[in-house]
Amino acid sequence: MVRNILFWVFILGISLQLNAQYFQTGEDPASLKWRQINTSNFQVIYPEGFEANAQRLAHSLEEVYKYGSQTLKHKPKKISVLLHTHTIYSNGLVALAPHRMELYTTPHQSNYPQDWLEQLAIHEFRHVVQVDKIEESMPGIARLLLGQQATALAVGAYLPFWFLEGDAVVAETALSNFGRGRLPSFLMEHKAQVVEKGVYSFSKAYNGSYKDFVPNHYKLGYYMVAASRHKFGRNIWEPVASNVGKKPFSFTPFKGSLKKEIGVSPKQLYELVFDSLKSAWLADDLHYKLKEFTRVTPKPKTFTNYQFNFYHPSGKIITQKSSSDEITRFVALGKDGKEKRVHTPGNIYNESVSFTNGVLVWSEKVPDERWAHSGNSVVHFLNLENDCKKEFKPEYKGVSPVLSEDKDRVVMVEADYQNNFYLSVYNINSGKLLARFQTRGNNYFFTPKWLDANSLVVIMLTPKGKKLVHVNPFTKELQDLTDENFRELKHPVVSGNTVYFISSYSGKNSLYALNLDTKKVAQVYEPRFGVEYPAISPGKSKILLSNYTADGFGLIEIPLDQNSWKPITEIKKGKYPLAESMKKQEPGVIDFQALDTTSYKSSPYSKLANIINIHSWAPLAIDINSYDIQPGVSIMSQNVLGTGQASVGYKWDTDNKEGRWYANYIYKGWYPQFEFEASTGKRESQYYLVRQTLNNEGEVIKRDTTLEGYDWQETRLEADIKLPLNFTKGKFFRLLQPELKYELTSIKQGNSSPENFFNGNLQTLAYRVYYHQILRQSPQDVLPDFGIILDATYRHSPFGDLDAGSISAFQAISYLPGALPNHGVRLYYGYQDRGDGPHNLFSDAIRYPRGWGKSSNDNMYTFSADYRLPLAYPDLSIGGIMYLKRLRASIFADFARQEGVIYENNTPVAVFSRNLSSYGVELVGDMNWFRFYAPVQLGFRASYLRELEAMDYAVLLSINFTSF
Repeated sequence: MVRNILFWVFILGISLQLNAQYFQTGEDPASLKWRQINTSNFQVIYPEGFEANAQRLAHSLEEVYKYGSQTLKHKPKKISVLLHTHTIYSNGLVALAPHRMELYTTPHQSNYPQDWLEQLAIHEFRHVVQVDKIEESMPGIARLLLGQQATALAVGAYLPFWFLEGDAVVAETALSNFGRGRLPSFLMEHKAQVVEKGVYSFSKAYNGSYKDFVPNHYKLGYYMVAASRHKFGRNIWEPVASNVGKKPFSFTPFKGSLKKEIGVSPKQLYELVFDSLKSAWLADDLHYKLKEFTRVTPKPKTFTNYQFNFYHPSGKIITQKSSSDEITRFVALGKDGKEKRVHTPGNIYNESVSFTNGVLVWSEKVPDERWAHSGNSVVHFLNLENDCKKEFKPEYKGVSPVLSEDKDRVVMVEADYQNNFYLSVYNINSGKLLARFQTRGNNYFFTPKWLDANSLVVIMLTPKGKKLVHVNPFTKELQDLTDENFRELKHPVVSGNTVYFISSYSGKNSLYALNLDTKKVAQVYEPRFGVEYPAISPGKSKILLSNYTADGFGLIEIPLDQNSWKPITEIKKGKYPLAESMKKQEPGVIDFQALDTTSYKSSPYSKLANIINIHSWAPLAIDINSYDIQPGVSIMSQNVLGTGQASVGYKWDTDNKEGRWYANYIYKGWYPQFEFEASTGKRESQYYLVRQTLNNEGEVIKRDTTLEGYDWQETRLEADIKLPLNFTKGKFFRLLQPELKYELTSIKQGNSSPENFFNGNLQTLAYRVYYHQILRQSPQDVLPDFGIILDATYRHSPFGDLDAGSISAFQAISYLPGALPNHGVRLYYGYQDRGDGPHNLFSDAIRYPRGWGKSSNDNMYTFSADYRLPLAYPDLSIGGIMYLKRLRASIFADFARQEGVIYENNTPVAVFSRNLSSYGVELVGDMNWFRFYAPVQLGFRASYLRELEAMDYAVLLSINFTSF
């Protein structure tokens, strides 16, 4: 028992870092005023102006509450729900400490056929049930010792992501008529992998691979959770989750509980599920009749997707290419098969690329310079004939832009901060809004296409699903082209009197055609796994498609032959037996159209009154910013808005044998960020005292050196102001951050302090400017191909009882491409200069050559060069202990030169200079231990120190807690 408790305390440090993502997600604009709705089970917090949607969401959540917890047999406590309405992202999450749900309310163009907030309500509420069940099941001593961090520990350390997300996807599928369990694009990745490449090892399926594409934990989890419920019953996961909470001091409670319930471990369950799926998928594949097609792109060396396909008038193909070894870019494929890079874009919104008469158009996400939960859309135009580029900023968040044939107007789907959804038409030269259309029911639109000069074909979402409609935004007329019977509907293309589109009607994403005159629909092409992004050739003789295989979306061409099309009446509607099995296990499908329309009482939500929110504590001193853990006690607070973070406590420094009380507060709700810290405590140290014995003549006849202890009282106050400005745009990440920091250290002598020991206060100011511009990386890149980091600092002590001197420093890092793909070069330069005087107390601000310890200097410059390269992608699993994904190496050379002055009795007597250099190699493995998601970098360094003519060896260890 004691051994398990010690292990649990050790895991606390790992778990806190694993769940760093749960502490803060960013800040909303300071100008927002907030309101709240309190229901029986939810506190919905939202910006003013979002009242109607917040009311509906509150009713939706209460309705989901009745259904979403039954198979886990748990009714969770009331929880806060924070709505981010200004964000450019579409997401949702349930945070562990402090407990809360955060919803990013803007829909995206890849939504399956259900209202976005309804999707979020079901999926995220299931996470609330999971987390609250763990918390309620935990021993009281765990909650008493740690607060909400006890739950973070159990969930982060023991519950695999595939279970958490898979169970939530099952919930969204079983409690609705849609959900990702009925989405072929969600399901086909595992099917293609198993049919073409076989079943991967559990470690590879769980932790991923640099070599091969591995479907994510949402997809793995759906199959694992749903198939186990289908085989062992609807409540199979309830005792497993409960036992994880009840036995937090055990080593592997999830594995042990699962084995106790069904007799198999997670690895054995994976093999059982996917062996069964393999048999079914292989049998299904035998019945598939391969249709005629011409392969346009060859089989790739690494996983590669060609998407957003268009024919240029010249006959060449324009497409977006993304792969494991290169960042996403637009390319042109010539008739000779050669590929040419056209442009490297930034962060594109889902389904937001189009092409009209030689002009490529897309919409990018541009984050706000200061607020993480705000941003803009920028529509880009690239004329491929003359390489002319143009940008356009719509009034609201604009996605899926399409240029008119005359190249003067652009239509797009817009969403404002109140979730009003529009089809908007702008003149791209003047920026004038020409038309804006919104339905009475505020329906959301997808991928508009021009039908003629004034009207559009567009996909529209209704409570029943998606359908194709004909819209004239100028006259506000709307006409149905299909009903909602086609399930998932996307990628419409207009060619003459025919609209081609992708539908999941048959159970696969297949190509269909709608005749605008007869309104009849036919199936054009049924793929093996799935097709997307159709394009019609200039001569209307061929159709270009992205065809999915285990190696990604490759390009194929099929003949445009209407004689081979099958009327929709001859197509058998696809079935999703696993989804239907899950549906039968639930009490019913949630009817969001029958919600109570009575308004809840809403009231202002005060930022000031809710600035303190104590959520966790621990019998350890935990720094929630650096995750440093020392003996002591700590109490932690963070407000629900994520703008105020505080910690207070007492920590014991085992190295210096000192105890200190401390308090820290960070406020990020204003444009600058402020951080304040105070600490006080007794400090101890030792010094050598020389005692002399004199004879009668006053001569020294004996000297004794003793080690004497002494103490003093030290109080520190710090105030830090910084301004993080995010200038990310296009293919580069950019950050500029100026910073000003003030420190006051007050020292009072103790009774045992030496006579010459300093007594008074030391005050310092530090100024810093940091900037980086770094190119986006592909998964296989070991370093960015291009980038710079600049960091300048200056510290001094202009006032106070002690002049500590000064130090100025500058550091620069540059990244360059290597000789081969995915290789990289990293160059580092640093320079520092201390002010004159013998009492400079500031520590070094730049790096030393590897293998060398720090040494006294007045100024120093240093340079280093690294060449890094991947060696192998073994995907090697050693039981459930270690999984090795990649081996990489680095060759490096470091050099530094130091200069300084030697003082005696505060008088300079000599100058010195010395060189420090080292060169060597590093060998590092990227791996996962015990199937934790956080990747570990473990390796070895051998350095030759030239001036010492000696070798230095070091073990390299780091853990990336921000990789998921």
